[in-house]
Amino acid sequence: MIRWLLVLPLVFALTASALAQPATDPEAELIVAMPDDTTNMDPRIGMGSIRSTYIRQVFESLVDVDPHGKPVPGLALAWKPVGDTAWEFSLRRGVKFHDGEAFNADTVLFNLDRMFRRNLDKHGIKDVAAGTQFDKTLPYVSRWEKVDDYTVRVHTSEPAPTLWDTLGREPLVPKAWTIKNGVDALNDKPVGTGAWKLVEWRRKTSMVLERNDAYWGPLPLVKRLRLQVIPEAAARLAGLRAGQVSLVDAVPPLDATVLAREPNVKIVSGPQKLNCRLYLNGRPKDKFDSGGKDGLYGDTKTRLALAYAVNRDAIVKKIFQGYAVVNASPVATVSYGYAAQEPYPFDPKRAKTLLAEAGWKDTGRGWERNGEPLLLHLHFAAKHYGQAFDETTAAVAEMLKDVGVHVTLKPVDFGTMLQISQKGTLPYNGGFTACRTSNNLDADDFLRDWTAFTLINWAPYPPELMAAYTAQRRELGPGKRLRLLADLQRQVRDWAPVVPLYQEVKVYAHGPRVLGFTPLTELHMDFRGVAVRK
Repeated sequence: MIRWLLVLPLVFALTASALAQPATDPEAELIVAMPDDTTNMDPRIGMGSIRSTYIRQVFESLVDVDPHGKPVPGLALAWKPVGDTAWEFSLRRGVKFHDGEAFNADTVLFNLDRMFRRNLDKHGIKDVAAGTQFDKTLPYVSRWEKVDDYTVRVHTSEPAPTLWDTLGREPLVPKAWTIKNGVDALNDKPVGTGAWKLVEWRRKTSMVLERNDAYWGPLPLVKRLRLQVIPEAAARLAGLRAGQVSLVDAVPPLDATVLAREPNVKIVSGPQKLNCRLYLNGRPKDKFDSGGKDGLYGDTKTRLALAYAVNRDAIVKKIFQGYAVVNASPVATVSYGYAAQEPYPFDPKRAKTLLAEAGWKDTGRGWERNGEPLLLHLHFAAKHYGQAFDETTAAVAEMLKDVGVHVTLKPVDFGTMLQISQKGTLPYNGGFTACRTSNNLDADDFLRDWTAFTLINWAPYPPELMAAYTAQRRELGPGKRLRLLADLQRQVRDWAPVVPLYQEVKVYAHGPRVLGFTPLTELHMDFRGVAVRK
């Protein structure tokens, strides 16, 4: 009798808990309002702030992340160093791509070939204009091999403590399917291992995905996922209020403060790995395709002057309503190894002094140096990044004008902006605002930007900084490496290759029927654990 008395309260509590859980609809469609479509589904072309949400529903990486940005097993169950110059990945068994192709070591080797632009002729596939050129940024990776069907080993010519992260976060595509259909097909009807299968894609309108019932992990809690493109923020929010969409991406900060007071709307937010900056052409004329003259912003003092001319605190307060972070480090605050740096103060007087020290003369009509006016053709991808990016770009232009810089705003679509940066056709006196994210968890990914001329590096890396970067990258001792990372971030801050603007705090809104949505520190949204109430 006593045993029954002890068990009964426990049974009652469990029953009450179960009854308290809201009933969910496994056949529901989750409709997410997106500010833009993706321009590609092939991960090699690039993983931007919008594209990541589309690509990562279909494709997966060896290393996954939890909501706190910590690494967890993905397509690899484990990874470990083998000596000082090799990493070994133990792969998950029983995983299949959406077309039934098995995931195994051959898959990983094929993807490494694509990343490093090797053996492409052997596979009969072409190269693509890649967002990350691993052969340039990771020249110390020497070879990769299959130990067995579910073990891959990657060798390096020197210690590389973060290689598991650099390679492990890259989404993987199928080998046989890609060879058969060609790499262009990855952008039309992509086939991955992810929890969602693409069933319909109407460009610039919507992408419809269905639950992958053969998924290796826990199945999604809804049947269909629709990523609905609604460029205008007001229209996205109107759709939420009308019940036409379930969740809204890129809620403008000013709207977020209003929506937070509405009983049927929930606002969720969190800092993300997205540093938004002003990039300035400081390349020598032989390093960009539309040259003829050296980049106008090749000296540090001129770039620093522009950094002092921008009032970031006002931008965060007035434009972002607090939903942004002032960050003077080249590394996002949520990355491992981030070290806070002294902010660039808003000091227009100091900005003008620096311009004079850089050899510019104030003519009363603007600044000139050797007969050259201080002019900035400022490009930006209009209506792409969302959350007040366009408004910030316009505000920055006005702040630069206040210290005598002639600024011409040039809004373009994202595809055009990508072509300008990838092909190097930025004018010698040009610049662009853009947001830099990272597929990786470690600070190294942000810092290696400055070791080569890439689509976002427009200033030559000083030799001493290259030496400092190489030292931290080779360091195997965690404590010493963190100290080296902090010192390197300070040096980059002082060198000022870009004008930092803000780090995004991403804001989402969803209706009362949406359950379990959690923002990630990564750019993409994870819908695997999201349910819809009946």
